[in-house]
Amino acid sequence: MEIQKKFRCKNEELIVISEYVVIALQRDLTDFTAYAPIFDQKYLDSFKSQIAAMRKIVFPLEMTKELKMTTANLYNSMNQLYDSLLRLEGYLKLAKKEIPMSATDFGIVPLKQKIRKRDAEGLLQNLQLLISNIGKYKEPLIKQGLSEASIDQFKKAFEQIDNGNNKQFEIVSSRRLLAAENMNTLNTLYAQLMEICGIGKILYRKFKPEKRSNYIFADLMKSVRLTVNKEDSIIE
Repeated sequence: MEIQKKFRCKNEELIVISEYVVIALQRDLTDFTAYAPIFDQKYLDSFKSQIAAMRKIVFPLEMTKELKMTTANLYNSMNQLYDSLLRLEGYLKLAKKEIPMSATDFGIVPLKQKIRKRDAEGLLQNLQLLISNIGKYKEPLIKQGLSEASIDQFKKAFEQIDNGNNKQFEIVSSRRLLAAENMNTLNTLYAQLMEICGIGKILYRKFKPEKRSNYIFADLMKSVRLTVNKEDSIIE
């Protein structure tokens, strides 16, 4: 029987949020212990151990390394494609008398948008359209300077991104399956996290309110997701 997930965030986010809270709890342990003796060093150490154990499950070392490498290669292929699109757009403008299509209709603009969003699935769909249009208007584009090698680059880009996207999906799926098999322990970690956050909000509602946000789950989630978005920031 599948164990139901009791928290509304990604497994990876739960681990990072828990790591944020354990830092706050370690800093504020004296206040917590004064409020309730259960929150002692033993409690803190137990929470740390749970987080460390679940990090190994949610972020298995070899899978994580492989995923980082696969994602880096995938994004690099996207960035190279973006540069090729800029050059193609220039040739399209030069051939405007012979090619009655805008950069949007040709597929260039939608592809740029998909690259910015790191949307591999949408990118592959639009890239198929672009390759088709290049084939349709190959003669006037070559006339303006587009080389056969450049045309081949778009086809190679499709293969590289398709392979990278499939590999990424395979690794992420395997990692999620591993985490799903340990959902009960993740739920237990979440319950303890909420216990700590609940007391933190009580303690710092009026006394040192600047600490209160360290124990508000929604605020912690925003912080985690903002960090991820910055790490994934790309071409402007």
